Amino acid sequence: METKRKILSRYRRGEKIRAISRDMNLSRNTVRSIIRCEGTPRTSYERKVQPYPALGEYVETLEKFLRDNARARPKRTTKQIFELLQASGYTGSYSSVGRYIASWNKRSSSERSSACVPLYFSLGEAYQFDWSSEKVILSGETISVKVAHFILCYSRKRFVYIYVNETQEMVFDAHVRAFTFFGGSPMRGIYDNMKTAVRKVLKGRAREWNAAFERLCAHYRIKPTACTPGCGNEKGRVERQVKIDRQQFFTPMPVGTSLQELNDILSSRVIAYNQTHKHPEFRDKTIDEVFEEEQPCLVSAPVLFDGYKQTDVKVSITCLVRYDRNSYSVHCSGAGQIGQVKAYADHLILTYEGREVGYHTRRFTRGQTYYDWRHYLPLLERKPGALRNGAPFMDISLPSELSIVREQLESHPNGARDFAHILSYVALESLESVVTACAQAIKARTISKDVILNIILRKQEEVNSEAGEGFDYPPLHLAPQVNLTLYDHLLSGALL
Repeated sequence: METKRKILSRYRRGEKIRAISRDMNLSRNTVRSIIRCEGTPRTSYERKVQPYPALGEYVETLEKFLRDNARARPKRTTKQIFELLQASGYTGSYSSVGRYIASWNKRSSSERSSACVPLYFSLGEAYQFDWSSEKVILSGETISVKVAHFILCYSRKRFVYIYVNETQEMVFDAHVRAFTFFGGSPMRGIYDNMKTAVRKVLKGRAREWNAAFERLCAHYRIKPTACTPGCGNEKGRVERQVKIDRQQFFTPMPVGTSLQELNDILSSRVIAYNQTHKHPEFRDKTIDEVFEEEQPCLVSAPVLFDGYKQTDVKVSITCLVRYDRNSYSVHCSGAGQIGQVKAYADHLILTYEGREVGYHTRRFTRGQTYYDWRHYLPLLERKPGALRNGAPFMDISLPSELSIVREQLESHPNGARDFAHILSYVALESLESVVTACAQAIKARTISKDVILNIILRKQEEVNSEAGEGFDYPPLHLAPQVNLTLYDHLLSGALL
């Protein structure tokens, strides 16, 4: 640009092209081109007309291949199209076909408009949903997490929540939390073609939706809408929100000791953002003030959606099931059977024949085993030795009363067997009943298996008797009549 400016300036002062060329060590053609066009001169040759002598009669065939390829998934490469053309009889060069395809693609792209039509949404009409990947510092370690983003299309009120992954149960949990946060759900939801929602992309706008996702939409009375593949502008509000949220909430990276702590921090920041930032269209109002107009148009569900993913699992003879790369214990009554795992975002419920046989906080580690020692208590009556070397009973945290009883009993022969027998009553009665019995035995200084079990059984009899005393018998409407004739016959020795 500096050279151009000097040439134009000297020429306007009346200097000749030959003198400018000689002083600036440039060719006269270059100087003349800059002066005539007053722009950057073209330094490369561009062919105006491209002849295709060998391709001439095959142009229509080639363009048909290109039109079909534009709609195909996946697309054919230039080499594959050249081979198809050769099969049709073409004997020319590959470079000629490549040049024609390049020019055809250039013409096609110029014909397609990149402009978009601005969208308008009415009150309570729709929301948009999307996932993003962000970085956070969790317990001093930088990890990648998945973030669910919701935005109401009219009021622009947003909701953001962090998850470990974006599996189906996470999608369900995110929707339940978002609709609870908004106080209801709009009529329509706009999504991309994520596998947890869309089972198959059909022709045009038609989609085959996932059955579990359909259950979520039916519960909240939502009509799901999927965008055209590759057209992010169809849900541009949430696409823009992802970029803003990354700047507002994840720069710098949030720090916490657990995901719940990070979500609490994120929730407070999102609430503050909705309260303080102006609406992009209604400049005199904040997002929350516009949301007050939209909120009455949302539909609230009478009950929360039970968002879980159910999977059949085989319970091993060690009372363990494997799910999501980890093993979890279940009640010993389900050993060797086929059970079900109901996977939620933060916990697992294990069932067998319709009853719950296990509950665990969900872990996202790999190759770990998580026990609940209560699941193995019924086995202690038959296998008391398991208390000493059983993996579920290693380092278990017992109440202080049970710890004292265990210490006292294990100092005598067969004491471990007696304590295992006492501990097995936790499954029959309750942990509180056993702890209370142990406390009474400690207070009376009579710590033994028989004394503790006697206290437990006696307490149970008292509860049963109190329940019987409180029973109200219905009044008799007819008084019974006394008839001793039968006894007179018996005394006389007569046969009945």
